[in-house]
Amino acid sequence: MWLWTSSLNFVLAILQLAFNLLVLIAVASDRRIHTPIHLLSTSLWVCNCITAIVTIFFSLNPTECLEVSCYHTKQLQVADYKTGRTFVELERFPALTTAILLNSTISLLTLLTIGFVHMLGRHNYHFSRSQLSRLIGSSWLLVTMLLLSDFFLIRLSHSFVLAVPFHLALLSVFLVLNLVIHPINLVQLIRQNRRDPEANLQVDGTSARLMRESATASIWLLLNSLSFVIIFMMVTWENRDGKDHISLMGIEVVAFSVHCVANPLVAVIRDRQLERSLARIILRSKRSRPNQEEDLVIALMRDPPPPYTE
Repeated sequence: MWLWTSSLNFVLAILQLAFNLLVLIAVASDRRIHTPIHLLSTSLWVCNCITAIVTIFFSLNPTECLEVSCYHTKQLQVADYKTGRTFVELERFPALTTAILLNSTISLLTLLTIGFVHMLGRHNYHFSRSQLSRLIGSSWLLVTMLLLSDFFLIRLSHSFVLAVPFHLALLSVFLVLNLVIHPINLVQLIRQNRRDPEANLQVDGTSARLMRESATASIWLLLNSLSFVIIFMMVTWENRDGKDHISLMGIEVVAFSVHCVANPLVAVIRDRQLERSLARIILRSKRSRPNQEEDLVIALMRDPPPPYTE
């Protein structure tokens, strides 16, 4: 089981790192798509890359059932359950647990910020790039403070018994706020377009753009909600006194990686400008070099011969 989940985690992590890096480079290299949702979503792609790197090291670490001391490790794990310790599997992989919590926190905070930006965009309030940069910096600063508070709780209790419930409670609040804001934005935009069908024919297409971006953010929210449910089930499974003490962290990471791979694909599928920018980056090295005849024609077009005179 461990070899199968490790291999699958490794493949998914490579795909996750490649997709998110390509989308991040596409957004950074094309100034025409420096819109609020693209600039804010860079936090998603950066955090997905961090999680992919940690998952690669996790999948390459053969610590489960591959060593001679596997039986002894399982006996210690069973003893931990019997003595009442919780979050045993999470404590065995602290880097991966931190990456998963970081990813979920950044994702939900970014989606919450996008929801507020769309809410103000419906009232014709547009953010400048400096304001968006401050929003991104504030989100990362808040996440850093939350992680520091988690480490303080871990040092205080010498385990994850206080940190994980505290962080999951905050994630629940962020998720509820997202589930309130994004549907309201989408419903209000649909009503606005029904009242004023000519809004889609405006020069800047603000209404149509906001509706498309709100639908994309709602899909992201759905995928991240599924990942949050997976985290909650993981913690619930760790706290129950079951008979099966085999590590399920690999399977849980596979399920959690779904939104990390699907989010950039959804962004590319639903955004033609991002798709063109990404295609230009991928196909840049595959352009065929012109042959000698084409070089001659290009040279003649650039420097035509002088007119004939007798």
